[in-house]
Amino acid sequence: MTINRLRKTVLLATMLLPFMVFAQTQTSSPYSFFGVGDANEQVNIRTFSMGGANLAVRSNMYINFSNPASYTGIDSLSFVAGFGVQSTMGTYRTNEQTSQLSNTSVNHLSFAFPITRWWKSSVALIPYSNLGYEVQNDELLDINVSSRAIYAGTGGIDKVNWGNGFQITKNLSVGINSSYYFGRVEHIQTVIFPDSAYLENARLQERDLLNGFHFSLGAQYFIPTGNKSTLGLAATYTPQTTLNINTDYLATTFIGDEPGYESALDTIYSITGLEGETVLPYTFGFGISWEKKNKFLVAADFMFDNWDSFSYLGQSNNLSDKMKASFGMEFIPTSNNLSSYLKLVHYRLGVRYNKMGLKFNNIDLQEYAISVGFGLPLRKSASILNLGIEIGQNGTIESSLIQERFVKIALGISIKENWFRKGKYF
Repeated sequence: MTINRLRKTVLLATMLLPFMVFAQTQTSSPYSFFGVGDANEQVNIRTFSMGGANLAVRSNMYINFSNPASYTGIDSLSFVAGFGVQSTMGTYRTNEQTSQLSNTSVNHLSFAFPITRWWKSSVALIPYSNLGYEVQNDELLDINVSSRAIYAGTGGIDKVNWGNGFQITKNLSVGINSSYYFGRVEHIQTVIFPDSAYLENARLQERDLLNGFHFSLGAQYFIPTGNKSTLGLAATYTPQTTLNINTDYLATTFIGDEPGYESALDTIYSITGLEGETVLPYTFGFGISWEKKNKFLVAADFMFDNWDSFSYLGQSNNLSDKMKASFGMEFIPTSNNLSSYLKLVHYRLGVRYNKMGLKFNNIDLQEYAISVGFGLPLRKSASILNLGIEIGQNGTIESSLIQERFVKIALGISIKENWFRKGKYF
């Protein structure tokens, strides 16, 4: 590894780190009110385009942090890096109204490198969940006065992930991801009386700082099935864990019903430094894949998250278990045809189904999505530019609930460098 390359990598990570952390507050789903917010798909841009199916996928080019056993696919002489951003454009509708929102955030920043021939390691910064909701409810009180309740939330949780994969036999590899979770979330409840000059408005702000350690396990087993083809089987397990929460509460009264035109009246109470905890659920998953090297890949996953056991500051939030099924494929016409660039492109397709773990009025909310993507090799380089597009829908307009139709566009780059090869001198 050259010193100049190492300096460039450290400089890139340092420049992107603040943007990565602060960008994660950008989401707009009203359902992010529940739990710790919208849980992000833990996938790189390649498998984002394949419906998220990746548990039984490994590569010497892409870092698959969903299953730490996959790190063993990294070459013993290579350094691999990945970076991605994602934009979401959503349309939210009920029986009565429609609104459109959009946001952009970082998908991941990751690095992988060999320790020995049988031990590969990875470091990644990945968003875990996001909050970004604002819901308004107008009501006419018995005293013939209108009230407006506004519920808003921002923030999110990120994690720094250190993963290690170990090649046990020629076919079997195992791995462990050790993660440090950290983040800040804020919930604000405001009640105003827009038609009355005599009633005081009120606001309750809750700020939570979260942190804690977590780990997950993974295994992959690949069986040769023919000329340069393999059948892959995989499993992952993440045990239940507890994160620490430090909470501040501030309750105030004020007059004025427009931001910038409010005048503070009184502080009802202010509490700082309350200690609590949140319990994240155990999860497990199974995956299967079949790959013909540098030609064709097909993969399928099933994931289960025990969110029924979730609690946040002692409250369960009425969540239910989540389930996810995904399927994807990748096709490369040829890996060495220099006469036609289109034949070098990696073409991807995927579908996924999520049971969201939210239930209202006996209705289980569900999510469906289809995706397409392209891996665009860069000439005179081992790097690949990745583009993915996902179109989907979740929620429902039944029982006065909210339905979201979304388009997600993800863009990233995968970099591979031979940093550990010794030069020959004559």
